[in-house]
Amino acid sequence: MIKKIFLNPDENRLRAGWRLFLFIPAVPIIIRILDLALRPIFGGLLENNTINWAFRGILVIIGGTLVVWIFRKFIDKRSFVSLGLQVDRLAIWDMLVGFVLSGFMVGLFFVVLLAFGMLEINEIGWTNSAFSPILEIFLLLFGVGLATGYSEELAFRGYILQNLGEGIGLVWAVVVSCILYGLMHMSNPNSTLLSGVLIAIFGFLRIFGWLRTSQLWLSIGMHAGWNFFQGPIFGFSISGLDSESLIKHTITGPNWMTGGSFGPEAGIVVIPVVLLALMVMFLWTVKRNDTPWNRHKKKMS
Repeated sequence: MIKKIFLNPDENRLRAGWRLFLFIPAVPIIIRILDLALRPIFGGLLENNTINWAFRGILVIIGGTLVVWIFRKFIDKRSFVSLGLQVDRLAIWDMLVGFVLSGFMVGLFFVVLLAFGMLEINEIGWTNSAFSPILEIFLLLFGVGLATGYSEELAFRGYILQNLGEGIGLVWAVVVSCILYGLMHMSNPNSTLLSGVLIAIFGFLRIFGWLRTSQLWLSIGMHAGWNFFQGPIFGFSISGLDSESLIKHTITGPNWMTGGSFGPEAGIVVIPVVLLALMVMFLWTVKRNDTPWNRHKKKMS
């Protein structure tokens, strides 16, 4: 009887709830251990914000991949690739489309604020950079964009969401995953209740990519693009964190509309931008058939 509380007798593995109970604290613990081990190697270089972003990128890629791979192989008894990491030509296109779409989203947000007098441009150029513009862009693309996008999608829309789906069903898994995603970002600097709610909506935006494709690539591309364009290009804060940027500006509109010092995810102006992105994602994936959402609909019919 006690054994059935922990193990699924049909699959002879830990139940989904226990898998998540072990996984959620394992990721930050491993990343912290890696931080302690690797930080002395970089030394004073980490005082530079761009190097620090790249360093964090290394930590989350190594730590996130390691933990998910171990859990997937030895606890889930499933393959790493089955989370939605099949590499093919379509995967490349999904990533590119997601990346460009997010660039358009941030650009639209920027133009709306500028047009309505809620933002003033101060300067354009890499004037405060300690590196050449090309190296600056490369480091920020890696640390701010690709590393963060990959690791968070792997953990949230990969491991957490899909294990929740096995335990409580797809619909509730989407709801709980969005709430967890919003709560996680509430610990970021300058967060508000509104930012938590809007981050949860962004969580659904990323989930939608997996629901429509069965793969994580569209979501990874969108996440990487959103972070990269909002911070290093258009100069907004990245969920409360700052980076060197091409455009320097001052936000003059109210925080509840613009996001203020937290970034676009804390302003209601971003809501129609997200809705537009969902429509584009739907059109891009309209011919996909074997998807989690289609399988769910067939199961319920």
